[in-house]
Amino acid sequence: MRRIALGALVVLTATALLIPAAEGSSKKKSRSWQITITNLTGGQPLSPPLLVVHSRRADVWSLRTVANHGVAAIAEDANNTVLESALPHLPGIRSVATGPGGPIPPGASRTYTVQSRGNFDRLTVLTMLVNTNDGFTGLDSAHLRRSYTRSTMGYDAGSERNNERAAYIPGPCCNNPFMRDPEGALIGMHEGITGRGDLSPAVYDWNGPVARIQVSR
Repeated sequence: MRRIALGALVVLTATALLIPAAEGSSKKKSRSWQITITNLTGGQPLSPPLLVVHSRRADVWSLRTVANHGVAAIAEDANNTVLESALPHLPGIRSVATGPGGPIPPGASRTYTVQSRGNFDRLTVLTMLVNTNDGFTGLDSAHLRRSYTRSTMGYDAGSERNNERAAYIPGPCCNNPFMRDPEGALIGMHEGITGRGDLSPAVYDWNGPVARIQVSR
């Protein structure tokens, strides 16, 4: 799939996201939230997550849409730098950060802190299933108004074919980042590891949700 240049991404996304809305008074107090991500898979480390706090004016990713260049960079190569650079310049964005501590191993949990303020009350999370071509999981514009827990599924960015060949997979199973087999599909549900390539489903496949994300005050 052709990649949108970073400059074009900023211009196009900014234009698309100009939805009239008050962003909330600067006098409103910030609220701290604990975001705990638990890896529910047996063989898929999760990359260091990108955590974005924003208002309803911004939309980072959604099912049944084309993954922008920054989302594809995370889903294919666990590369957060594109969105970390682009998003702070767009309307409706309060904060963008990569969660510290490195990848989240299978069965492990990691907790991060974000802050909401006024109408900046949405949370988007993106983290790659690193032993895949372009698999990821996360939250799409989840509210930061109360505590809750969500089980999240594996999603397919649609930007790279699921060939399951070691030469195209960046995770510890294969160690081949930035090798691409482009595809032009929409973001959708991931089919899992099927065994069509070099990866064994017995080791790298999953069944059901791939992560549990807890949001709490």
